[in-house]
Order: sequence, then C-alpha cells, then structure tokens
Amino acid sequence: MSVTLRSILLITTLAASCMFGANRARELSDTPGPVAKVAVVDPDHDQGKWEGWGSSLAWWGRAIGGTGNADYYADLIYTLKSVDGYPGLGLNVVRYNVGGGGSDQPRENKGPKLKWQMDIHGYWVDPKSEDPNSPSWHWAADLNQRTMMLKARQRGADVFELFSDSPMWWMNSNRSTAGSDNGGDCLAPANYERFAVYLATVARYAANHWGIKFRSVEPFNEPSADWWKYPERQEGCHFDIGTQKVIIEKLRRSLEREQLGDTPIAASDENDVDVALHTWNAFDTATRASIGKLNVHGYYRGTNPYRGSNRIALRQAVGGKDIWQSEYGGPDGSGLEMAESIILDIRELKPKAWVYWQPVEPESGWGFINATYVDTGDQIKPDSRTDLVRVNRKFFVYGQFTRYMRPGFQIIEINDPNSIAAYDETEQKLVIVTVTGVDAMSIRYDLSKFNASGGVVQRIATTTAPGGEIPDWKQHSDTLPFDRATKTYTSDLYPRSVYTFVVQEVPRIAASGASAPLR
Repeated sequence: MSVTLRSILLITTLAASCMFGANRARELSDTPGPVAKVAVVDPDHDQGKWEGWGSSLAWWGRAIGGTGNADYYADLIYTLKSVDGYPGLGLNVVRYNVGGGGSDQPRENKGPKLKWQMDIHGYWVDPKSEDPNSPSWHWAADLNQRTMMLKARQRGADVFELFSDSPMWWMNSNRSTAGSDNGGDCLAPANYERFAVYLATVARYAANHWGIKFRSVEPFNEPSADWWKYPERQEGCHFDIGTQKVIIEKLRRSLEREQLGDTPIAASDENDVDVALHTWNAFDTATRASIGKLNVHGYYRGTNPYRGSNRIALRQAVGGKDIWQSEYGGPDGSGLEMAESIILDIRELKPKAWVYWQPVEPESGWGFINATYVDTGDQIKPDSRTDLVRVNRKFFVYGQFTRYMRPGFQIIEINDPNSIAAYDETEQKLVIVTVTGVDAMSIRYDLSKFNASGGVVQRIATTTAPGGEIPDWKQHSDTLPFDRATKTYTSDLYPRSVYTFVVQEVPRIAASGASAPLR
C-alpha cells in the first residue's frame, strides 16, 4: 500500500473516530443510539454444517515441532484455554504438508534460495522400490511437522488433510523441489504414476502407523502459477491443466489400491478464485467426477486478498461439491483484511472450512504470532526453545470467529453484507460476527424468526485501529440487553472492528409455530 493511500485511510479513520467520540458513552452503556440499519437473521436458509477453522502446518510445524516449548504453541493454536492470558484459537482443521525434499542426498538440487524451514523432507528417498517397507522409504523423516500434527490431534483437532507442494525431488526433471528451470511442468512424465503412488502410500501409512485418517488428499498447490521457477525460496511445482487431469486420474486409482477409495481428492488449490474457476471449467466431466472437494486460496495474483466477483460463479460452477478456502495469508497484522475476506468467503463462496496459512511466523504480520524459529535439524531437541516475540492483533481477530462459530454449527442467512451468522441446533445458540469499515455505525439485529427468549446478548469485540476515542479492545467482552417484545437487540459499533454476538436460548420457529430443528 502506498504512503499516500495509508495517509488517506488514516485521516478517514480519525475523522470517523471523532464523529464517533460523542457516542462513546452511549456505546459503553447499553442504551442504543440512532439505528442506521437492520440486520435480519433467517435460520430457514442455511448452507449446511460448518467443518471448522484451521491452518496448515508445513514451515512452522518443522520449525517449532521439535522444540522444548512446542506444547505452548500447540495450546495457543488448538485449544480454547487461556495460555499466559492469551485466549486459545481452538482450531480443529490441520493441513499436513507431505514434503518432497531430501536429507543428505547429494544428487538433489536444493537451490541457493531454499530456506531450511521451507524444505520439507519427504519419505520416498529413492525410486528403487515402491514397497513402503523397503530401504527406499525413510519414515523417520519430517519428525517435527509430524509431531506438531499429533499434538494437534491430542488437543482435539479432528479434520486432517494431506497436501503436496512438490513431488519428491528425484521425480522432477531438474531434481529440485524449488521450481522448474523454465516455470513449466516440474514433474517428469515418467514419474506421473510414482507421484500418485507416493501420495496414496503416505496416506495409507499415516492411517496404519500414526493414527491419522486424512479426510482428503490434495496433489497440487497453486499449480497454474507461473512463479514456480528455479530457484525458488520454497517448495513449488507447476502443473499444466492437462497434467493435472492425468495426475488426478492416477491418484484416484492409487487411493483405491490402498483401500482408500472413500478418501476424496481435493483440487486444484489455485492461487485465487479467478484461476480456480478457469481451471475447473477446463476440466472434463470425468476429471470433475474424480474430484471430491474443491480447494482454493484467498490471494490475488500473489499475496493481495481476493476482492473479485467470481466467488459466486465458482460456487455455482462446482454445484453441490464441498469447497474449502484452504489458504489465506497476508502482511496486515491488524487482521482487518483477513476478517473482511472471511465475511466475503462465507457469504459468497460458502466453504465448509476456512484455513489460514501459517499461524506462527518468525516476523511480519503474516503470522498470528511472531516467534524466533530454531533449526533443530528436524529432530526433537527439548533444550531448544522458540521464543515468542509478539502476538499480533490478527490473533485476536481470528479468535472472534474460531472461538464462537464452532464446528457443527449451521451457517445461516443474515441480510447484512458485513455479517455472517451461525446456529447451534443442540444448544439453541446463535452467533453473529460483524466486521465494520471506516465508519462508525449502529445495527439493530432482528431475531424475529426465532422463539428468542434470551435475556442478554454477550458481545465480544476486537478493534483493529485503536486510538483517540477507539478503545484498544482485544476480545473485550460485555453484555447488551435483549428486547423480548420485538426480538431485537441493538449495538453501536466502532469503525474497523470485529464484533461477535452470542445469543442463548433462541429455538427456531417451525412452520406450525413450535420450535424445530433446521432443515
């Protein structure tokens, strides 16, 4: 973002803050101000059960999984308990990166830019044998990332996906996982079958030996991108659309041979929605039938958050197949861009899960948490520690969603474009998340389609741009009164903030007038 644009936004925010200052006393009391809009929640329109929130492992798993304080970070990411005063995120979706790198294998072309934490060691160390019990396979590799995956499971994570950034180094034409020499296909055609066998074999081994049943297997990561050109700083591999079709077919057969016929293939995990739509439209009927779930990233031509119009088009194109927003990340440490993206994704793309890239990063606003990475040589070293540097505001923003909109909730309709809503049928609990823009506002939330009997509404808020009259809130909690006569409540909202509302005792109204479960 340019300095000029940052200045304009700052001025706009300060102006909104001054306008809002006069209303702050009313905000902190429970007396509603002038109502700017009404948001109606409709539980009769839902998009099915929410599978959950998550992150990938990959780099941070390798960097932290072998250190003596790995449990500390596992608690922060995968539990809801308080850790040193920080409210755990409670993530339940884990994406495990099956690596392609070698360890002390002299023929591998590592490349001068490949960073150690981004070099994920693979299991099939040479092509002599497909037998996973032979010396051609080294199952002790990638210990740190695998350890963090098991820590996640111990803390309640229950949805696991296997994904590949690159085939094994020896499968690629230039013997490197850091991109092809010309930016085109990396995988040598002679190894198409072996790559499919590799993924299926790891999935079977994980089920038999690690107690991890992968919910899905994904063979590609941003396969249409033209930036996977040697020497890259991380694993990456380009696959032409024609090559993707072949790999998907071979992977389907390999999974069936491993008695994993019920494991869906996730594809194609393109960089953004526009490219994902193009790839899907280029697939033939047979390829589409072999794909059980569509994965897509939330970037735009690299790292900018996607703000295009094709979320709805992609949702319509894939029909009834499940979608995951499988990767999002960015340098905005405030979390506001991320929160806006979550709202857009859930309202328009309608994914079953929303997954962040790396929750713990060594620097910058990409991570929820910044920590000093330590290279333990991919081994458990209890005396090594990954020191926490800071907890970015983005951590608290993600928690506004993950801590309250839990797996198994139904995502239901709310007619405010800046809000999403979810309903827990068992507990008869309603959760609404609203993200504000540059202006302060007041919203009246209409729950007239419920048999609402709750006395109060719990409000949790994180402000992403505190200063002046805008408080420094990080999951600050208070309560609002609920008007039982009109089945509404009203809240004044600070600008550039994320609000979560939890309403108890709200059974849905059936057609007969009695409460009934969602359709």
